[in-house]
Amino acid sequence: MKSRRVIDAGSLLLSYTRDERARKLLGEVASGVVEGYTCDLTMAELYYKTCEAFGREVADLRHTSLRNSAVKVVATDERLTRTAGRLRCVCRGRISLADAYVIAVAQGLRGTLVTTDHLIEELGVVETRLLEIS
Repeated sequence: MKSRRVIDAGSLLLSYTRDERARKLLGEVASGVVEGYTCDLTMAELYYKTCEAFGREVADLRHTSLRNSAVKVVATDERLTRTAGRLRCVCRGRISLADAYVIAVAQGLRGTLVTTDHLIEELGVVETRLLEIS
């Protein structure tokens, strides 16, 4: 079975900055070396942050490009919502709702969460691969 990587918004944003680690990861997903996932809330966060920085046209283009890529977008459902809610409750506001969802996806898929957030790694609730921002 292929390794599963669940990618958060920060890591996806890094790929737009030509960060080699993020671009390599997306290349591995595109070539089928690993399976890549994200979730609907991450897509919304990514759209918002891209729109804020570069405008709606760029956000639309990047959103469509990611939706048409090999990265699978996990839809929100009852199980995922309940798991994310429990995580947010247990973590007592230390993580955002979007982070709770992407962590829940990683837990459900038994994948590694690729993140730029030190706090997620420190929580120890899911296997992580931290992409340090320099």
